[in-house]
Amino acid sequence: SCMFTVAMQSVVEYVNPGEQRSGHRCGYCKSSDGRINNGMSATTMTCQDYQDLIERGWRRCDSDHFQLSKSQAKVLKRMRNYLLTGSTRKGREIEPAQPSRRSVGTALCAAGSAKLSTGKLAAEGKSGTGTELNRCGIATTCSGQDGEEKVKKRTQEPKSLEDFMFGGQSMAHKLTVTLIASDITNPDFAAVFKEEHRVYEKYQMHVHHDPPGKCTERQFQRFLVDSPLIRCKSKAPVALGSYHQQYRIDGRLVGVGVIDVLPNYVSSVYFFYDPEYEFLSLGVYSALREIALTRQMSKQCTEAWFYCMGYYIHTCQKMKYKGQYHPSYLLCPETYQWVPIKDCIPKLEVAKYSRLSSSDSDVLVETEEELSNVLVLARGTAMPYKEYEYRYGPKQRHLVQEYLLLAGSKVAKKMLLCL
Repeated sequence: SCMFTVAMQSVVEYVNPGEQRSGHRCGYCKSSDGRINNGMSATTMTCQDYQDLIERGWRRCDSDHFQLSKSQAKVLKRMRNYLLTGSTRKGREIEPAQPSRRSVGTALCAAGSAKLSTGKLAAEGKSGTGTELNRCGIATTCSGQDGEEKVKKRTQEPKSLEDFMFGGQSMAHKLTVTLIASDITNPDFAAVFKEEHRVYEKYQMHVHHDPPGKCTERQFQRFLVDSPLIRCKSKAPVALGSYHQQYRIDGRLVGVGVIDVLPNYVSSVYFFYDPEYEFLSLGVYSALREIALTRQMSKQCTEAWFYCMGYYIHTCQKMKYKGQYHPSYLLCPETYQWVPIKDCIPKLEVAKYSRLSSSDSDVLVETEEELSNVLVLARGTAMPYKEYEYRYGPKQRHLVQEYLLLAGSKVAKKMLLCL
């Protein structure tokens, strides 16, 4: 195990599934032994290396050409109507919590002093002004007391994703969305850590039926707070790295989206919410907010950005919903080409595993030369694998071959693999 880090370089360990003969219980398919770990554990990871790894096996959504479905529009309308009038389909009101003493909604960007070092962006609206989009286009606030009157004055329904979220009406409830760096040493994050954990604990116990012992602060920090990503500045309005996107209604924390901001990707990691606000379909709403964030990044950086939702399992209902965001693409496991999901569905209906690409491209096979150039870290010294094998023999060859196939030669010659 590697006990130290190398500044500004990815350091990883590979988990060899060949050493793990028995599987574990899978939370998705419910099989008692259907889960087998296969992948990498990162001590540190550059955002560019992480993006390159996404290009080797994760799913993405084309945010620039995103098409809002009818069901997604209904979720946005439900949220907008709740903020405007305070009414819900279940006919009940949620008592607003008192704002915390240290207000997370106080805007750095709204005050004209955005600081990438803190990674905290928000906008605080004034009563009666409605939704405001701050200069970085990331955090919004909805506020006001005359929502019902505004509803009567509306002449047309918004059509685009942004129209639903960034309208100008005054509100009965105030929604604040804040992007904050996921870093326990960041004072802004440390101030809300316990508050986040309480919502996480409620969510895990209510939705996933986890016992309290599996929802401790330590488990929460390890699972969703600690990140190996190395934070760095970029063309984007925030630094690259890991973030928590917090959703507050009238000061009360109701949901948190965990995301990674990469050079050309917003990667969704996890979302949890207060079960009392389940009627707002916050899981769908948060995904649409993250797509809107991705679109804003693309506009401000004048280059293509994609929204990544992680793995897609066609036979699993808990994963299949990801295909409802269009246009979306799946990565072919043999050619590593992105294929529109609508072209993949017929093949996945026939077989769980399929070559998704219809091109004539050959299956990518790593060469002996690429194996020789894999960068490894052994006994405190970084070296290419060919030198490692010369010094210590070929006993790790099979593991390094599997790692190369998983990671690809592009990053395998940049990241340090601990042996």
